[in-house]
Amino acid sequence: MSEIYFIRHAQASFGDEDYDHLSELGSRQAQIMGDYFALLGLKFQAIYSGEMERQISTAQTVMSLLSEDDMELELRVTAEFNEYDSASIIKSQVPDMMHEDPSISEDLHRFYTDRRSFQRIFERAVLRWISGRCDIPGIETWQAFTKRVRAGVIKIMEENRQKRRIAVFTSGGPVSAVMQMALGLSDEETIRLSWQIRNTSVSTFKYRDNQFSLFSFNSVAHLEYHNDEGLITYQ
Repeated sequence: MSEIYFIRHAQASFGDEDYDHLSELGSRQAQIMGDYFALLGLKFQAIYSGEMERQISTAQTVMSLLSEDDMELELRVTAEFNEYDSASIIKSQVPDMMHEDPSISEDLHRFYTDRRSFQRIFERAVLRWISGRCDIPGIETWQAFTKRVRAGVIKIMEENRQKRRIAVFTSGGPVSAVMQMALGLSDEETIRLSWQIRNTSVSTFKYRDNQFSLFSFNSVAHLEYHNDEGLITYQ
């Protein structure tokens, strides 16, 4: 069988004007992961990434610390593993959310400065989005999102023969969509699962022919080894 390591990007820069770059802690997380993979002697036959800066930077940092054979691999950047556009989703859902519940205005005022306010607004908007009842023209639907992630997985399986180890650097949304593909989760179970996926966590799947199954989920053994709770993050 072959195996695919789906790796969530390191911590991005929550609260900055440009979220899509690694924080100082995120850079350290990626370095720790690369060192850990090198220590284990992991060798990959192909490495993929979404197009987002936080995904690519995590991949490049890890790749720079692997064996010489892995360092010579080309990073294959593909849009199938991009995260869904949460900013556009929230912006498109908020007007109706305000109409239904004006009390959310307090959380909206603290949206960029308070993580709990952000999470409350984010969760409500995304749950509306996945329902399919609140689709907005021009915004990628939940069904379209999961379909493109599944297409990306199938493409990897077709491009890589048996007995291969592949790494995919992506985000929490695509990882949860792959979990849905493997386990048949409901849409709500899938999106709620995505909120538990930690930065630089590894979820491993195995495949052969048309078989595709989960092997491990959300492992951050490389961070836990350092016995520092501050290394464990979710954004």
